[in-house]
Amino acid sequence: MPRPLPAAVRSCTCCAVPIDSPSVTNIQPSQIFSRCLEDTNLTETCQPELVTAQLERILTRPPLESSPSLCRFLRYVVEETLAGRSGTLKEYSLGVTAFERGEDFDPRMDPIVRVQARNLRVRLGQYYAGPGAADPILIELPKRTYVPVFRARVEANPEPCAALAPPAGLPPTEAVAVPTPAPIVTTGVVAVAAGARVAGAWRRPALVSAVALAIMLAGAASVWQARSHQALAKSVHAPDPAAQDLYIRGRYLMDRLTERALHESIDCFRRAIERDPQFASAYAGLSDAHNILAQHGYIAPREGMEEARRAAEHALQIDPALAEGHVSLAAVIEAYDWNWSAAEREYKRALELNPSLPAAHLWYGMFLRDQGRLQEALPELRRAAELEPFSVLTSLNLANAYMLAGNYGAALEQARHAAEVAPDLVPAEVILAHLYGTQSQTAEAEAALARALQFSQDDPHALAVLARAYASQGKRDESVRLFHRLEDLARQRYVSPFDLGTVSLVLGDEKHAVDLLEEAFRQRSAGMIFLRDAKFSGGHASPQFNLLIEKMHFAG
Repeated sequence: MPRPLPAAVRSCTCCAVPIDSPSVTNIQPSQIFSRCLEDTNLTETCQPELVTAQLERILTRPPLESSPSLCRFLRYVVEETLAGRSGTLKEYSLGVTAFERGEDFDPRMDPIVRVQARNLRVRLGQYYAGPGAADPILIELPKRTYVPVFRARVEANPEPCAALAPPAGLPPTEAVAVPTPAPIVTTGVVAVAAGARVAGAWRRPALVSAVALAIMLAGAASVWQARSHQALAKSVHAPDPAAQDLYIRGRYLMDRLTERALHESIDCFRRAIERDPQFASAYAGLSDAHNILAQHGYIAPREGMEEARRAAEHALQIDPALAEGHVSLAAVIEAYDWNWSAAEREYKRALELNPSLPAAHLWYGMFLRDQGRLQEALPELRRAAELEPFSVLTSLNLANAYMLAGNYGAALEQARHAAEVAPDLVPAEVILAHLYGTQSQTAEAEAALARALQFSQDDPHALAVLARAYASQGKRDESVRLFHRLEDLARQRYVSPFDLGTVSLVLGDEKHAVDLLEEAFRQRSAGMIFLRDAKFSGGHASPQFNLLIEKMHFAG
């Protein structure tokens, strides 16, 4: 028996026929299209099956094809509207279903739906201005609604197709100031292998390695934008609301990745724990923040990682089924214990407990990449981007994976996105500089490095990333100047010997570099995970350097 239409679609702007009249109430939603279009030349254009075909065309072409999250969002709202369920397309329901935020999703704290709706409107405009310029059907998402409108391009003054006008009473979306995504840049560039020669100083293999290390180090300090598995969380403990707000704030600050923001995130997690000592996720957040501080070289590995281990273990004592806690513990095991098999078991356990946890996919994807398993890593990193599209570290690591796979266009889009979300992040600018260089956009590359220098200030990790980029580009004087700044800082505060060693390496002082890297090994610096990929000057064959790599017992 045909299903009655929802109340939200009881009127039709095309023909003004009252849909709740006896003549049209008990018909299938798709019949509304035919009934309303019989007397117009839109009949052959806006039929549901043709709208569906147009949807598939949009999703498989730039600029939508490179954004899994926006593709899923557009598919969901179009299919729900065609099924007659446009009345359910509200901010909360979209957050729970389309973005898998869980039943505890709070639109006041998490603007994901509003932000992605704005981005989707931008991408649709780019599509119809480019690849879809001649398409016969327009799929639009008007402002202040989440209900799409389908129009025929052949109409001089087209009206919305039947039953697709925004439902009356739908609350307007709030304006959110976010950067407009840059158009996707497509390219067929093949990845530059270590030791390869390509034209131009910007394409040196040494720079590829240096930038790859910058991305990996940033990735090693990944943010765990964690969302607890709702069923498990509810069965264990309902956190204090104020503590939960502090936890959310801490996660946000941690994704900014500056030293100051990381310390502020630690303060948020500690305050959350003070308010609610049984809030297991807050302990996981505390673990992650200490881990990131150590991985970026802001504090000594022993200081940061042991704090991280204790907090992760405490989180699992409170709730052994907390996926976030298993991710936090896995990160310590990987980055500090260098026990690859044990770390992978913890990552897999986290994914079993909560398949929708962005951090689990992100960190496991980085682990797979760093173990040389790129084809396994890419799906995990893409899934992380779908679940948490505004995570800076997710974008950086997806950019890295695309670059390793030879997809420089997609890598550039992700790097731009990271720089837009966190406009003062040095690694993002260094990555952009390299990617612009690969496309012979020298002015843009120089501008990105200039911004990186402006942002670096006295941040030791940022200075090391930038010094390696300068050296790999052939700007030795600038690199030496930054290295001297690092040495001065090391007399005043902790500076990672790994950062000092890798800069020495790209400057050609291998003996001094090996001494510093030996010290990094003794301290169990997390950067040592990437040592086999850190062949900044085209490869190092010295026995001392190769011995360091062997001592790490890398898988494969």
